[in-house]
Amino acid sequence: MSKKNNVLSVVERTDFGSGSSRKSRKEGKIPGILYGHGKKATPYLLVENEWKKIIQHGNVHLVELKSEKGDAVNALVKDIQFDYLNGKTLHIDFLEVKMDELITTSVDVIGHGTPVGIVQGGVLEQLIHKLEIRCLPKDIPESIDVEITGIELDKGIAIKELTLPQGVTAVPAPDSIVFHVIRLRIEEEAATTAEGAVAEGAEGAAEPEVVGAKGKKLEEGEEAEGAAGKDKAPAKDAAGKEKEKKK
Repeated sequence: MSKKNNVLSVVERTDFGSGSSRKSRKEGKIPGILYGHGKKATPYLLVENEWKKIIQHGNVHLVELKSEKGDAVNALVKDIQFDYLNGKTLHIDFLEVKMDELITTSVDVIGHGTPVGIVQGGVLEQLIHKLEIRCLPKDIPESIDVEITGIELDKGIAIKELTLPQGVTAVPAPDSIVFHVIRLRIEEEAATTAEGAVAEGAEGAAEPEVVGAKGKKLEEGEEAEGAAGKDKAPAKDAAGKEKEKKK
């Protein structure tokens, strides 16, 4: 579960612009802004080292922002902008929450294990990487962990089959698929092509064509040109003598 003791010291931000933001980061401060509950958005600067200590333990959802005036606000981490070249946090958006009010947020879905369906020739697909949930702020889990070892070929796990922490409900439809193991499309296409080739070959070998001397295809019962004259014996009369050709 998310820990309420994720405390960040903040000061209200008075200077703005890209130049001011760069200067703040060099001084070990991260620009941020707090939204929520009909209040005007409040820009803050928070201490980078405190933020690093919190995120090194995993995903962070709920924090307590403590200002120099002593006021404390519970807030959700809604969006984080990173510099992916050096891994530094550039900006954080927070959303103020009340601890006794249900909220909707998203958490990571993490699969554990190797599905048996992969051994059977399939490939694993994860269709939902972040699950939208509804719960009290104190009940937000760091992630939804799913045991996927038992997924067989052409089978999957739906949202309704997930084990969610007490007090947490999923927002999407219960029948929505989170993980499934499917057949490789390349194998299916290869099998279909092979079957088609076999069928085509069998059909083509059923009856050969008969072609005449001049390359003309002959119809059934028709003889090749010149073949009749060569193969037939001369006509004879009853005495066995060849008939004379009539002039």
